[in-house]
Amino acid sequence: MAADNPNSLARDARQAAAAPDDVDGRTAAAAGCAAEPLIADDALAALFAPLAAFDAVVLAVSGGGDSMALMHLTARWRTQRGQQSPRIIVATVDHGLRTESRSEAEWVVQQARDLGFQAHLLSWIGDKPATGIQDAARRERYRLLGELANSLSERGRVAVVTAHTADDQAETLLMRLARGSGIDGLAGMAPERPLSAADADGVMLVRPLLSISGALLRATLKARGIGWIEDPSNAVERFERVRIRKAARLLAEMGFSNDRLAVSARRVARARAALLEAQGELADRASLDLHGGAYASFDIATWRQASEELRLRMLGDLIGRFGGSDAPVSLASLEDLTTRASAEVFDGATLAGAIVTPQGDELRIWREDGRGLPVLTLQPGETAIWDGRFRVRADITSPSPVEVRSLGRQAFANLRRIEGWPDTIPAAPAATLPAIWRGEELVAVPFFADWLKDKGHFGREIELYSAEFLA
Repeated sequence: MAADNPNSLARDARQAAAAPDDVDGRTAAAAGCAAEPLIADDALAALFAPLAAFDAVVLAVSGGGDSMALMHLTARWRTQRGQQSPRIIVATVDHGLRTESRSEAEWVVQQARDLGFQAHLLSWIGDKPATGIQDAARRERYRLLGELANSLSERGRVAVVTAHTADDQAETLLMRLARGSGIDGLAGMAPERPLSAADADGVMLVRPLLSISGALLRATLKARGIGWIEDPSNAVERFERVRIRKAARLLAEMGFSNDRLAVSARRVARARAALLEAQGELADRASLDLHGGAYASFDIATWRQASEELRLRMLGDLIGRFGGSDAPVSLASLEDLTTRASAEVFDGATLAGAIVTPQGDELRIWREDGRGLPVLTLQPGETAIWDGRFRVRADITSPSPVEVRSLGRQAFANLRRIEGWPDTIPAAPAATLPAIWRGEELVAVPFFADWLKDKGHFGREIELYSAEFLA
């Protein structure tokens, strides 16, 4: 339904509003156009209550029916809230995968501005992969949205808000079931979670429409004569989600309706919450210590006495924290490693960028040295995420840009020669800590900054840089 210019897009969008059926295979909305929107104004306060907790909100709007409904409903909610409304910004991403994508994104920006929203057009620049394009596009979309949201973080709590619906929840559950996902995957999409592991205390991803069907959203748009753009990739059957969507009617006849799948997801999520609590109790019993982000250690005997599920969850969580990757740890690989680490004889292993090894009575986990450790340029006053593990910052008074890269074994060996060095961190994990460099000159090591400052090493500049572990 997309067209090559904004005027055509507006016309095609109006045609979509009058279309009797959704072209992506989802259930058609209520017949005809009601005189009033089907999601009434008096339902908005409860629907968008989660957004009231934030100072700034970034709405992710693609131009499709679900996200256009999100934007228009949020505009009405904002009017109800008046001055109590958070700052709301609309962001749309041009993935550059189709010739029409730019004009579609520009149309979304104009629609947002017509509603009085500040709007940003974000672009995926660079080469696109030949395979796994939808997953790559999703990762890039969240990266771009996260960058925008983090640029607003000085204004308080920030949320990225998406228009995922009950349909998306059901599709996600079926896809994960087909892949043999564990309880985390079968709990479905959470209504609210950190946007990424690096945003554990920062930007949140919020999905206020998970209880609403796409059909109801489209019917609400139709009732107000509001159009949307259909992405032709919604009909491309090589994509797994499209195949699941097209099978929705047959699945519903077999009892796999969206409502029933949503009930299952809620029940699994309840069980997951109980497991998370039990995992925390195990961590306490095993005396888990994160050592400021240098490495993790815990009592291996206590861990081995726990149930297999809790052992697996605790180990997987720590590998995810220390491995430096946003990608989830393979469940099959994690199961195999948990079995080996639980045996009486275990010589250690690596998984997902993390080293897991026994040391006396402890099991220790730290970042694998030399495997994809990044080099990051940090400008004065800039904050960034390094290796998915640390939030690094340069003070605005920093005299020049610096590089953040790993400390390395040689530089750590040089530090250990300082008289009175507190030799509490093993060399291998210490070598993977973030350090501040200017060329080949070591400027600061934030992890050891307090001790170095107290002993008068590195001068005042050591105070200009910080690194916070994203525990």
